[in-house]
Amino acid sequence: MPTETPTRHGKRPILDIPYSQPEAMLEVIAAVGVLTLIILVIVSWPELPDEIPSHFGASGISDAWGSKLSIWLLPGIGAGLFALLTIVSKFPHTFNFPWAVTDENAEKQYQIGRTMVVSLKAELVWLFAYMEFGIIRAAMGKTNGLGMAFVPITLIIVFGTVAICLVKGYKAR
Repeated sequence: MPTETPTRHGKRPILDIPYSQPEAMLEVIAAVGVLTLIILVIVSWPELPDEIPSHFGASGISDAWGSKLSIWLLPGIGAGLFALLTIVSKFPHTFNFPWAVTDENAEKQYQIGRTMVVSLKAELVWLFAYMEFGIIRAAMGKTNGLGMAFVPITLIIVFGTVAICLVKGYKAR
Protein backbone atom coordinates (compact mmCIF):
# COMPACT_ATOMS: atom_id res chain seq x y z
CA MET A 1 0.00 0.00 0.00
CA PRO A 2 1.49 3.37 -0.96
CA THR A 3 2.16 5.96 1.66
CA GLU A 4 1.55 9.60 0.94
CA THR A 5 4.30 11.97 1.97
CA PRO A 6 3.37 15.34 3.45
CA THR A 7 4.37 17.05 0.19
CA ARG A 8 2.34 17.47 -2.95
CA HIS A 9 3.17 18.21 -6.55
CA GLY A 10 0.73 20.98 -7.31
CA LYS A 11 -2.67 19.41 -6.66
CA ARG A 12 -1.31 15.86 -6.98
CA PRO A 13 -0.23 13.69 -4.07
CA ILE A 14 3.28 12.27 -4.10
CA LEU A 15 2.94 8.55 -3.48
CA ASP A 16 5.55 5.87 -2.85
CA ILE A 17 4.18 2.99 -4.91
CA PRO A 18 6.24 -0.20 -4.92
CA TYR A 19 7.10 -1.72 -8.28
CA SER A 20 4.75 -4.49 -9.37
CA GLN A 21 6.15 -7.88 -10.37
CA PRO A 22 5.63 -7.18 -14.11
CA GLU A 23 7.43 -3.83 -13.75
CA ALA A 24 10.33 -5.51 -11.94
CA MET A 25 10.55 -8.09 -14.74
CA LEU A 26 10.54 -5.33 -17.36
CA GLU A 27 13.39 -3.61 -15.50
CA VAL A 28 15.42 -6.83 -15.62
CA ILE A 29 14.57 -7.32 -19.31
CA ALA A 30 15.72 -3.75 -20.06
CA ALA A 31 18.97 -4.19 -18.09
CA VAL A 32 19.70 -7.43 -19.94
CA GLY A 33 19.07 -5.54 -23.19
CA VAL A 34 21.70 -2.93 -22.30
CA LEU A 35 24.18 -5.69 -21.43
CA THR A 36 23.35 -7.43 -24.71
CA LEU A 37 24.10 -4.23 -26.64
CA ILE A 38 27.52 -3.96 -25.01
CA ILE A 39 28.35 -7.65 -25.35
CA LEU A 40 27.37 -7.65 -29.05
CA VAL A 41 29.93 -4.94 -29.72
CA ILE A 42 32.69 -6.50 -27.62
CA VAL A 43 32.26 -9.94 -29.18
CA SER A 44 32.04 -8.69 -32.77
CA TRP A 45 34.65 -5.90 -32.53
CA PRO A 46 37.66 -7.93 -33.77
CA GLU A 47 35.77 -9.07 -36.88
CA LEU A 48 34.23 -5.74 -37.84
CA PRO A 49 35.60 -3.93 -40.89
CA ASP A 50 36.85 -0.34 -40.61
CA GLU A 51 33.59 0.94 -42.11
CA ILE A 52 30.17 -0.19 -40.93
CA PRO A 53 26.59 0.75 -41.86
CA SER A 54 25.63 4.03 -40.21
CA HIS A 55 22.17 4.58 -41.66
CA PHE A 56 19.35 2.48 -43.04
CA GLY A 57 16.71 3.81 -45.42
CA ALA A 58 12.96 3.24 -45.14
CA SER A 59 13.40 -0.05 -47.01
CA GLY A 60 15.71 -1.27 -44.23
CA ILE A 61 18.73 -1.38 -46.53
CA SER A 62 21.95 0.34 -45.51
CA ASP A 63 22.46 3.56 -47.45
CA ALA A 64 25.41 5.12 -45.59
CA TRP A 65 28.61 3.86 -44.01
CA GLY A 66 30.76 5.27 -41.23
CA SER A 67 33.62 4.59 -38.86
CA LYS A 68 33.87 1.33 -36.94
CA LEU A 69 33.81 3.38 -33.74
CA SER A 70 30.21 4.37 -34.48
CA ILE A 71 29.21 0.84 -33.42
CA TRP A 72 29.35 2.18 -29.82
CA LEU A 73 26.65 4.77 -30.52
CA LEU A 74 23.63 2.52 -29.89
CA PRO A 75 25.03 0.97 -26.68
CA GLY A 76 25.78 4.50 -25.43
CA ILE A 77 22.32 5.80 -26.31
CA GLY A 78 20.72 2.63 -24.93
CA ALA A 79 22.55 2.92 -21.60
CA GLY A 80 21.75 6.64 -21.40
CA LEU A 81 18.09 6.01 -22.20
CA PHE A 82 17.98 3.23 -19.61
CA ALA A 83 19.42 5.55 -16.94
CA LEU A 84 17.19 8.51 -17.87
CA LEU A 85 13.96 6.50 -17.96
CA THR A 86 14.88 4.74 -14.72
CA ILE A 87 15.15 8.14 -13.04
CA VAL A 88 11.97 9.46 -14.72
CA SER A 89 9.98 6.40 -13.63
CA LYS A 90 10.68 7.27 -9.98
CA PHE A 91 8.56 10.44 -10.28
CA PRO A 92 5.19 9.49 -11.80
CA HIS A 93 3.55 12.47 -10.07
CA THR A 94 5.38 14.71 -12.57
CA PHE A 95 4.06 12.91 -15.66
CA ASN A 96 1.79 14.78 -18.05
CA PHE A 97 -1.56 12.97 -17.89
CA PRO A 98 -4.32 13.82 -20.38
CA TRP A 99 -6.91 13.92 -17.56
CA ALA A 100 -7.08 15.11 -13.98
CA VAL A 101 -5.12 13.16 -11.38
CA THR A 102 -6.92 13.28 -8.06
CA ASP A 103 -6.34 11.81 -4.62
CA GLU A 104 -8.79 9.05 -5.58
CA ASN A 105 -7.20 7.97 -8.86
CA ALA A 106 -3.56 8.97 -8.31
CA GLU A 107 -2.26 5.54 -7.30
CA LYS A 108 -3.75 3.81 -10.37
CA GLN A 109 -2.73 6.62 -12.76
CA TYR A 110 0.84 6.65 -11.44
CA GLN A 111 1.06 2.86 -11.72
CA ILE A 112 -0.17 2.91 -15.32
CA GLY A 113 2.13 5.83 -16.23
CA ARG A 114 5.15 4.17 -14.67
CA THR A 115 4.34 0.85 -16.34
CA MET A 116 4.24 2.65 -19.68
CA VAL A 117 7.66 4.23 -19.11
CA VAL A 118 9.23 0.96 -17.94
CA SER A 119 7.65 -0.93 -20.87
CA LEU A 120 8.90 1.60 -23.41
CA LYS A 121 12.37 1.46 -21.84
CA ALA A 122 12.53 -2.32 -22.30
CA GLU A 123 11.12 -2.15 -25.82
CA LEU A 124 13.47 0.59 -26.99
CA VAL A 125 16.58 -1.02 -25.53
CA TRP A 126 15.74 -4.30 -27.28
CA LEU A 127 14.94 -2.47 -30.53
CA PHE A 128 18.41 -0.94 -30.26
CA ALA A 129 19.87 -4.42 -29.67
CA TYR A 130 18.12 -5.67 -32.82
CA MET A 131 19.46 -2.68 -34.77
CA GLU A 132 22.97 -3.30 -33.42
CA PHE A 133 22.74 -6.94 -34.44
CA GLY A 134 21.59 -5.86 -37.91
CA ILE A 135 24.43 -3.35 -38.22
CA ILE A 136 26.98 -6.00 -37.26
CA ARG A 137 25.54 -8.56 -39.69
CA ALA A 138 25.42 -5.98 -42.51
CA ALA A 139 28.99 -4.87 -41.76
CA MET A 140 30.15 -8.48 -42.05
CA GLY A 141 28.29 -8.92 -45.35
CA LYS A 142 25.77 -11.43 -43.94
CA THR A 143 22.76 -9.25 -44.78
CA ASN A 144 22.09 -5.92 -46.48
CA GLY A 145 19.98 -4.30 -43.77
CA LEU A 146 17.35 -4.49 -41.07
CA GLY A 147 14.50 -5.61 -43.32
CA MET A 148 11.44 -3.79 -44.59
CA ALA A 149 9.33 -4.85 -41.62
CA PHE A 150 11.58 -3.15 -39.04
CA VAL A 151 10.00 0.33 -39.16
CA PRO A 152 6.34 -0.77 -39.17
CA ILE A 153 6.94 -3.35 -36.42
CA THR A 154 8.79 -0.75 -34.33
CA LEU A 155 5.94 1.72 -34.73
CA ILE A 156 3.33 -0.90 -33.83
CA ILE A 157 5.25 -1.93 -30.70
CA VAL A 158 5.91 1.60 -29.41
CA PHE A 159 2.58 3.19 -30.29
CA GLY A 160 0.73 0.03 -29.27
CA THR A 161 2.21 0.28 -25.77
CA VAL A 162 1.28 3.96 -25.52
CA ALA A 163 -2.25 3.27 -26.78
CA ILE A 164 -2.81 0.40 -24.34
CA CYS A 165 -1.64 2.53 -21.41
CA LEU A 166 -3.77 5.48 -22.51
CA VAL A 167 -6.86 3.28 -22.67
CA LYS A 168 -6.10 1.83 -19.23
CA GLY A 169 -5.51 5.32 -17.85
CA TYR A 170 -8.73 6.62 -19.39
CA LYS A 171 -10.70 3.79 -17.78
CA ALA A 172 -9.05 4.50 -14.41
CA ARG A 173 -9.94 8.22 -14.38
